[in-house]
Amino acid sequence: MNTEEDEFRRIEREALRLWAAQTDDDDDTQVYAKPWVGLTVEEIWQMVNDCTIGGDLHADKFARAIEAKLKEKNT
Repeated sequence: MNTEEDEFRRIEREALRLWAAQTDDDDDTQVYAKPWVGLTVEEIWQMVNDCTIGGDLHADKFARAIEAKLKEKNT
């Protein structure tokens, strides 16, 4: 192995050691991570249409619409 591979393996071992150390402290706690829900193509196009005024897409309004929809779907 070359030096770069050795260093990668060392970092990998250290990361696993640190992860194991933090998870060993609280065995009875399980964290449920809700899967991320993205936007469908239809939802995106609906927001594009809703945020287009006079033929121009208003980026600030579009960004806020995306933010609100993702928050709604993921909380």
